[in-house]
Amino acid sequence: MPATQTTDEGASPPDGPAMIGGFTPVTRPKRSHEFIAAQIRNAIASGRYRPGDRLPPEREMATIFQVSRNGVREAIRGLESLGLLETRVGVHGGAFVAAGDPGMVTQSVRDLASLGALSADSLLEARILLISDALRLACERATEDDLQRLEEDARLIEELHDQPDVRRARITDFYRLLAQATHNDVLVMLNDSLAQAVHVRIMRGDPPVLDHVGELRRRVVEYVRAGQPEPAIAEMANHLRAVEDSMRDRDRLA
Repeated sequence: MPATQTTDEGASPPDGPAMIGGFTPVTRPKRSHEFIAAQIRNAIASGRYRPGDRLPPEREMATIFQVSRNGVREAIRGLESLGLLETRVGVHGGAFVAAGDPGMVTQSVRDLASLGALSADSLLEARILLISDALRLACERATEDDLQRLEEDARLIEELHDQPDVRRARITDFYRLLAQATHNDVLVMLNDSLAQAVHVRIMRGDPPVLDHVGELRRRVVEYVRAGQPEPAIAEMANHLRAVEDSMRDRDRLA
């Protein structure tokens, strides 16, 4: 097949694949958009393309990869849906490497939880491990503003005791505030992901019936304020297990 001919299935150039602009023509017997997306991912991972950089124009990429523009367009759409690329319109538009959105990770984990792909036992274990590390760091790094936000959340949860629907919608806020008190962005992202996965289960039925949640949270904040992570970890671990047991009881009776 001549090098100038294009197809969605890709073609091998007569002299072998030559790298152009960091990319090589599609030569594998697979759908072209998958191979193109993999090369773009690798280019971003290697640092050849960084957030804000524009990819070559669609027509140029079709020539580089030796495929039709449809194959390039489909690859870009797929990477855009994953948050790796963003498409801008106008004279200076095109496909650009995105800055990155941690919310995409949270949404992916939430989707997996919705599909039942994450076991309750694994989620519980991961949450206990994560909250334990978060409490240790919060004891070292929490500011007065962090502590006041945590205390305000505990007070609000108590006030919402007779409003289960509103309370249920806000039940994970405390964990995000605690993760933010670590001043570690990765821990915040991981906490959001796990909390949302659990929230999917909470929203599937009546909220777990647990008393004294606000009181528990106030005690935890007091431990953090005093720099005592271990009793705070014990309280939170027992609480998370109680929440899980309550949901399992609810699901058995449903």
